[in-house]
Amino acid sequence: MLTVIRILYNLLIFIFIPIILPLGYIAALWKKEEKDYFERFGFIKIDKNVEKSVWFHCASVGEVRSLKILINEIRKRYPDLAIVISTITYSGKEVAVKELNPDVVFLLPIENSLAIRYLINYLNTKILFIVDTEIWPNLILTASKIIPLVMINARISDRSFKNYYRMKFIFSYLLTKFQKIFVKSEDDFLKFERILGGKNNLELLGNLKFFEKKEVHVDDLDFLNGRLITAGSTHRGEEELILGAYKEVKNSFDKLIIVPRHINRVEEIVRLTKSFNFNVSKWSEGVDNCIQSEVIVVDKFGMLEKFYKISEKVFVGGSIVTNIGGHNIFEALQFRKVIACGDNMWNFKEIYDLAKRYDLIYPVKSKKDFIDYFENNIKLSPDFDSFEKELKEKATNKLTKIFEYMSTAL
Repeated sequence: MLTVIRILYNLLIFIFIPIILPLGYIAALWKKEEKDYFERFGFIKIDKNVEKSVWFHCASVGEVRSLKILINEIRKRYPDLAIVISTITYSGKEVAVKELNPDVVFLLPIENSLAIRYLINYLNTKILFIVDTEIWPNLILTASKIIPLVMINARISDRSFKNYYRMKFIFSYLLTKFQKIFVKSEDDFLKFERILGGKNNLELLGNLKFFEKKEVHVDDLDFLNGRLITAGSTHRGEEELILGAYKEVKNSFDKLIIVPRHINRVEEIVRLTKSFNFNVSKWSEGVDNCIQSEVIVVDKFGMLEKFYKISEKVFVGGSIVTNIGGHNIFEALQFRKVIACGDNMWNFKEIYDLAKRYDLIYPVKSKKDFIDYFENNIKLSPDFDSFEKELKEKATNKLTKIFEYMSTAL
């Protein structure tokens, strides 16, 4: 049965490639991502001699950034291992090049077994790590026949679990091809266990997103004085709550800064802000406009942590809407800010629970909650020292487990 499904699956891929290739290229041209487009079909140029390597496959930016400390440590312990990174998204590849400096980086040849086999052999890959729950059958089945295959930061959302369990006979087969699955949380562990029918290759590790403080320079924000609020990584439905609450407290603050998760929503948010009768400008409109505005909507990448650093109040989005699972709260916590966020934080449950335990989280889900947070109506007793100490201990333990496994696999 599984063999028949695999044949049909690959037949569909073969049939749809002539359709997908030109349509995808048009989309890539529109997004100015055409340069590396054909890597997705296996046309990858490797201009570096690699004796042996470790390969990390990531979906996008978040998964790439989660690898920073692990890759730095691999370079120290295994200096002869080249670092190979593949991504699904163009932005993920750009961030990998800029922040991780891998020896080889490319867009994944999606479900191209011939290309996967060629890359593993050409790069003399010793182990392949798939970051997060990226289920690509041909990648998994091809790689697992040649080298150890490991999943790190493994997780399954409630919505995905229903589909995975419904198709258990397929997903359990694919998951058994992993020699080790390092699971993100206890809840995820139980989900994997149900699909696999036992613990098998599972190990609870926690979130591999290792957290370290960054040196963030804010000289270019010197003109933003006074009491600031930043709402970061926001999604539709969250900006309304923030703007409604800010309208009630604006006399106590100088500016509200909104940094949407998706930059293509900037114009939508500007229109929404105007509907609240605020004077609003986009960051790209320049210093003079920003100084005169009550609300600034940021339409530039790479600014979020700068605004977190200079703001008195911080909201981290993707946490009130129910379908996202939250964003990286450490980006604000590293500056010792008590932050507001909702309770839909399953993507960062470990650090969220830890931050709540040390009184670093102000839970919000309504306009009134935001007003209370802005006006300090509920007093907290934050303990940043204990939080940072425990976070460091957890990161050390996770690295130890991963390298214990790697030493047996290499």
